[in-house]
Amino acid sequence: MPGLSDEELVAACLSGKESAYAVLIERYSPKVYRIAARICRDATDAEDAVQETFIQVVRDLAKWRPLGPLEAWITTITVRVSQKIDMRSNRSARTSSTLTPGGPEAPEREFADPHTHDPVVQVMAHELQADLGAALQRISTKHRAAVVLRFQEGLSVSEAAAILELPEATVRTHTARGLRELREALGRSDHQLRAAGAKNRSCDTSGGGGSKPLAERRREIN
Repeated sequence: MPGLSDEELVAACLSGKESAYAVLIERYSPKVYRIAARICRDATDAEDAVQETFIQVVRDLAKWRPLGPLEAWITTITVRVSQKIDMRSNRSARTSSTLTPGGPEAPEREFADPHTHDPVVQVMAHELQADLGAALQRISTKHRAAVVLRFQEGLSVSEAAAILELPEATVRTHTARGLRELREALGRSDHQLRAAGAKNRSCDTSGGGGSKPLAERRREIN
């Protein structure tokens, strides 16, 4: 059954085969969770979004038509549910974030070349992912959804617009504003990093240790 096409799998589900539902959830749960984790700012909210998404998928499966990909249909539900839960969480002032895109709970695309084995480069790439993940959580929910779909899921403007059920012009606006908010958030992070770096350099000149040049760090690791 895992080898069935989406259309065959949906037909098996609708015929009442419980095992088919298990295959459907197994096939799409990684993508659903990844998107929910990037849109929601709380781990519990992300888990709730995944559960509610699959409840809706199972309930409305008969409404899906093979004119469009099943993946896109499920992604639309995931984004809509995740946005609703995240905004509801914000309204109730439950804003503590225990999930950061790029962390162990939310698989993230690598920024460094996966074939690069330089440990220093890998550490720097991981730090960059953490900075971007933290910054992403600071932008508004609707702008975050557009940025996630366009740049983390790799969708075109038209594909993102279909999933978000918005005009393409609106998706472009949300994306542009989201990127501006992201740059501002990263700017604050950069300022903090520069201040920390200056403090470490001050410790070096006073004999207190601190950060070492990149070349020296490579020599020590190698």
